[in-house]
Amino acid sequence: MLERKIYAKLLEWKSREHKCLVIRGQRQVGKTYIVDAFGKAEYEHYIHINFSDSPEYGRIFEGDISASEIIRKLTLYFGADSIVDGSTLIFLDEIQECEAAYSALKPLTIYGKIDVIASGSLLGVMFLDDKEAGRLVPMGYEETLVMHALDFEEFLWARGISKDIVAELRSSIRERRPIEQVLFERTTQLFREFMIVGGMPEAVDAYARSGDFRPADAIVGDILSVCIRDINHYNRGTDRIKTLDCFESIPHQLSESNKKYMYSRISGEGSRAASDRYRENLLWIRGAGYGNFCYSVTQPVSPLAGQVNRDSFKVYLSDTGMLLHMYGDKAKMAVYQGDMSYNLGAVAENAVAEGLMKCGYDPMYFRRDKGAGRMELDFVEEFWDGIAAIEVKSGRDRVAPSLRKASELYDVARRIMLESDNIHVDGDGVEHYPLFASAFVDEMDRRPDGPMFS
Repeated sequence: MLERKIYAKLLEWKSREHKCLVIRGQRQVGKTYIVDAFGKAEYEHYIHINFSDSPEYGRIFEGDISASEIIRKLTLYFGADSIVDGSTLIFLDEIQECEAAYSALKPLTIYGKIDVIASGSLLGVMFLDDKEAGRLVPMGYEETLVMHALDFEEFLWARGISKDIVAELRSSIRERRPIEQVLFERTTQLFREFMIVGGMPEAVDAYARSGDFRPADAIVGDILSVCIRDINHYNRGTDRIKTLDCFESIPHQLSESNKKYMYSRISGEGSRAASDRYRENLLWIRGAGYGNFCYSVTQPVSPLAGQVNRDSFKVYLSDTGMLLHMYGDKAKMAVYQGDMSYNLGAVAENAVAEGLMKCGYDPMYFRRDKGAGRMELDFVEEFWDGIAAIEVKSGRDRVAPSLRKASELYDVARRIMLESDNIHVDGDGVEHYPLFASAFVDEMDRRPDGPMFS
């Protein structure tokens, strides 16, 4: 069993007063596997209902959805002794296939004597049109966890790297001191492997067992096929084609010098007409969890949340392994060999965006096209000690004029370059970290100690 950080969060949820828990996340990230393991290990009584595999269980939630009636019907299916107050977990898997079961989370939370976890791969899509559908959403009666594919730290565990070694990496990043050279070189190579394999549990497990990229790559290809199947299944008519066009354009959009997502690149129409045509289809991709949106900010100033421009954004794939599969074998070989002559800017940025997202940060960027202060900051984040401007360098060119301008024109507290070198701070105060440090960006953001920040 691959060790996942979310298991500790499930234990924490169980240990305190809580509501029903909803786990969201794209397909194949391991939601069913981890909750199934949790239910069997941590509860005396465990019921697993998968509405996709067994839609007949939806009848349990028809009509009266009071807690007492739901429990009565469950015992008819699973036996009188299957549910015991205080020691039972009910897992409602693929709940997007049964809207009534989602509505039932409210009475089950109010009842409070049995634990309920629901999960769904397309919940973000299911509730895009709640108001029009008239659905009963249990607002205020659920807790939510978002589950991603494995992050780089979990990948390191899967590859046999001890937690003590990972702690050394974290300590070096936190303290801005060089990583011991052997560890630096090994971790750099492992990060290249991680970018190629991606974080999907089945692909990681296959690679960890065999050391061979081929079975892992075949699994990633199958996952992409499932993505396309979902697009065809959950969209109607021409929306199937438009949503697929949006999804398949992401690698191309990221390969442009200006990585801003432009609807006009899909159809060749004017920007307004193209936006009207494709906007809802791109939102479907975000709702399904396949795309990480990186919004622009009007200025890199605090608070960043007040500067977000939602009409201007980049879209990264949620898993860099999926992106490299779409780019093909030459790109994968260049990543593995660290070939700086190959244009790997899109791949490096995608990996950084993925790391930021999995560390709990919303990726944002800043671009200024006019005047003497023209610049582009690949990412900007709000750390505890101020705004951090982040540049990503995948090739030999280490010049970063935008970082210099950022500190001259704005109150930027931290200037960070993610590249192929070891950790150091240059004479101009720019902090340099290896690309893999993006998976530990929480260590760069040093928050005060105390219960509010733990």
